Amino acid sequence: MGPRKSAQRPAGAGAKPPLLPAPKHITRRSGEFRLGADTPILLPTGDGPLDRRLLVAAEQARDSIRAKTGISLPIERPRSPDPSQPAIACRLDRRAAITPRAETARDAYYLSVRRTRIEISAPGTNGIRHGLQTLCQLASRRGRVAASDVRDQPDFRDRGIMLDVSRGKVPTRATLEALVELCSRLRLNVLMLYVEHTFDFRAHPEIGRSASPLDAETILSLDAYAADRGVELVPCLQSLGHMEHVLSLERYASLAESDRLWSLSPSHPGTEKLLRELYDEFLPLFGSSRFNANCDEPFDLGRGLSAKRQPRKKPGTLFADHVGRLEELTQRHDKQLMIWADFAHQHPDQLARLGKGVVLLDWWYEAEFDENRIARLRREGFEVWACPGTSSWNALFPRIANAQQNVNRWADAGRRHGAKGLLDTDWGDFGHYNALGASFHGYAWSAQQAWSGRVTPGDFDRAFSGWVFGEESAAIGRLYRRLGAVEDAGFQIANGSPLQYLYFDALGPSFFLQHAKRRALERSARRLEPVLREVERLALAKADDDFVGLARQEIAWAARATQLSIEKSLAAIEYNEWRANPSDRDSAMRRRLARALDALADRQAGQLRELETLWLARSEISDFAKTRGRARRSIAGLRGGAKRARENRPPRRLPSKELTLMATFNEMRRQFGMAPR
Repeated sequence: MGPRKSAQRPAGAGAKPPLLPAPKHITRRSGEFRLGADTPILLPTGDGPLDRRLLVAAEQARDSIRAKTGISLPIERPRSPDPSQPAIACRLDRRAAITPRAETARDAYYLSVRRTRIEISAPGTNGIRHGLQTLCQLASRRGRVAASDVRDQPDFRDRGIMLDVSRGKVPTRATLEALVELCSRLRLNVLMLYVEHTFDFRAHPEIGRSASPLDAETILSLDAYAADRGVELVPCLQSLGHMEHVLSLERYASLAESDRLWSLSPSHPGTEKLLRELYDEFLPLFGSSRFNANCDEPFDLGRGLSAKRQPRKKPGTLFADHVGRLEELTQRHDKQLMIWADFAHQHPDQLARLGKGVVLLDWWYEAEFDENRIARLRREGFEVWACPGTSSWNALFPRIANAQQNVNRWADAGRRHGAKGLLDTDWGDFGHYNALGASFHGYAWSAQQAWSGRVTPGDFDRAFSGWVFGEESAAIGRLYRRLGAVEDAGFQIANGSPLQYLYFDALGPSFFLQHAKRRALERSARRLEPVLREVERLALAKADDDFVGLARQEIAWAARATQLSIEKSLAAIEYNEWRANPSDRDSAMRRRLARALDALADRQAGQLRELETLWLARSEISDFAKTRGRARRSIAGLRGGAKRARENRPPRRLPSKELTLMATFNEMRRQFGMAPR
């Protein structure tokens, strides 16, 4: 099907429409279509019953148009529609795709807007939904749609996000359904919920106990809800490393590979039995034909039980053996196995032993990485997905620039080397205090890159602010980038933002605070000032408690927490200078310092109460006590420091501590009451 002949104006000749994701081809034409209460959305006709997904897509479009314009469009399915009637006519047509034979054709669409009629043609249901979404964005608040032709088809077949629901926070069913809606709006067709132990297994109730776990009914309901909206809920259950919670339970401790209680031992016969029982209960809840067994970072593999039972087998061999057994278990449920690719890269000699049906999820989360990673796996014949990250974990607010560069490079590498999917990962290391709404920008940026590639930041800000937040200006999009750029504290730390570590650090030991630098903090304070003014101007802290309104509140909280982290760190520098040279501070200076530390403690206590409120608005209580404990440790340290300053009792001089990756990891474990590694 080709576009109708008419006078055309190339996109860009006038105001460029802010669309998310930006389409591959858009041509402006003369005139406009006017929506009205008598403008029906006409669903495709056929001999069989209506595909429920088409009805849901039309309902989504109707609701978006009504929210934007106040106009409620009727939804109809006439056998023989009147072609002269002004309408939004949807029809299935394989010829609508730009590249009909490509796997991505299932998501293609052609949108034609004329003065008297709008037509959306697509090879399948997904394309109809996407065409309707573009129409919703093109419509003005007065219900005007500029005449145009849009031809569109994504770069990646699979486009999704993976949300960590195991490191301390389990979302409510309402939050998960709203997240599915967001995925659908962003044309993300895959959602994974990363589970280590947060599922209520009937045969193994100890695993999820006291963790506010998901249950079977929630998964069944969410799976159907997602399918109706074009989102595939892919089961995701850890099956090798990252099993510390499970292995710390007495019933499963004997399955540990080593005394680190980190990885399941492939050499223990009970491991396969446990996983079979978990899979038999978990996997039938999902309609997806795929399953992510994870298997990443099994650091201790081959260093404990397996070394005793199978001393001739190297870690790579043990890994390949384990994946082979997992593939058999997965095939019992007619699903395709997916695993993370890190161990495969470390042991390339074992790639030939992995089944070619295994999908390798290749990840790295810093901006700089080896972009040829995918090529090496593709040469071995594997399907590969590119897996960047939101850079939201270990941060008060996501490191937006790092996340964008990381996504851009993965998307570019994926296109060059034939990756089938782009999966943006949203982890929750060390308690998952990072807010869901703070990740919206990362989700949308990934959706844009997976669909049609790079756009200018200004165009993205406008489209993101409009489609996600319902704002006509680009203010919200700019705010994400500006707040995400405030992270400098004078030292670098891997896989996180220094200001987060400073926010929670206790003043007494000052493990992280001792590394903060005054000039860097002052620069960050200056960069934060206009952000705080914009947060106040937009009244983000006073937003409604709906799904998007909570994101506004979460941005406001992160901005205030960033400010407190900077001011706390500056006060800590002064405090630690006093403890190093007590005679340099007279009583007036100490009293001023004490007042500052007490005020900071009061503010952090207030922010902790706000954080708990925001947490419970989206999630179950889960492991909030861990984050509460970290914050209270910081508050107590500030109050204790104030008391010492008033009483002129300086603590001992600080011992110098290097911020190596392992030292940081172990310090975080200490803060959570866990044994160091």
